[in-house]
Amino acid sequence: MLLPVVLGTALLVRVRLGGNVLFRQERPGLHGQTFTILKFRTMLDPDPERGLMTNEERMTPFGDRLRATSLDELPGLINVLRGEMSLVGPRPLRTPYLERYSLEQARRHEVLPGLTGLAQVSGRNALSWDDRFELDLRYVRTRSLSTDLGILLATVPKVFRREGIAEDGQATMSEFFGPRRIGIHEIRPVGEEGSGGPWEIVDRSSGDVVARCELDRVGEAGRAMRIEVDRGAAEPELIRHRAAEMLVGLARELDADAVHLTVAPEDRPCEEVRDRLGFRPEREAVGSGPTTWVRTLGRGGG
Repeated sequence: MLLPVVLGTALLVRVRLGGNVLFRQERPGLHGQTFTILKFRTMLDPDPERGLMTNEERMTPFGDRLRATSLDELPGLINVLRGEMSLVGPRPLRTPYLERYSLEQARRHEVLPGLTGLAQVSGRNALSWDDRFELDLRYVRTRSLSTDLGILLATVPKVFRREGIAEDGQATMSEFFGPRRIGIHEIRPVGEEGSGGPWEIVDRSSGDVVARCELDRVGEAGRAMRIEVDRGAAEPELIRHRAAEMLVGLARELDADAVHLTVAPEDRPCEEVRDRLGFRPEREAVGSGPTTWVRTLGRGGG
């Protein structure tokens, strides 16, 4: 039934954008296993001589219309027929994001990714990353045939109204660097968000500030975490670990090549938490002194 639309769109892409009709990219699917997602191209190829490097520079009015009508997603039906995707499920994101999820956010890969999903009918790219992931997890917990049918029906008016196509100021969606919300805890800037903080860790259930953090410069592109948990805060060790996890994402956003965390013996994270956060000993403790841990990020990645 859709073949005439698919062929007509493919012809338009070839005429308007030239080159290959299809966009192919490795994306993580069920259980994090990668597959090649298929979409119609909506951007011009990178061309430094013409000043075409960023997504915004490469996007064309024709590509905007394809995205707005979701016609660029039609080749994804091939992924559905292959069993790599479902009609409904969390949208497949970039492979580097796998190591950036919190443990809870990683549960989005317990189901097949979808052409549309709960996040897409609830705001699409206009949502923050944490809001999108919360909706993905709600779908994972409550999925059923009736839920899928409801999402499919809700997708139709969203497509016609062209809502939530892009985040404000972006061609599509800003990069995901890491969680800013884990469980009941959320990291928020104090005043205007600066280059190294300060930030507060807020208990969303009570609104109380339970910790304060900063990312101090170390060398040319390193950042040192400073985390001060308020006295009397419940589960201070959990707060410290969550703060460290969220600060890793902020350091990545600041293009740091490594993050350092100096901890006293009584605050030293257990091996399981340390490994999950990706830290390794940089400088062992002397006697009963503090230990410095480091996580290498790499410029623009990791």
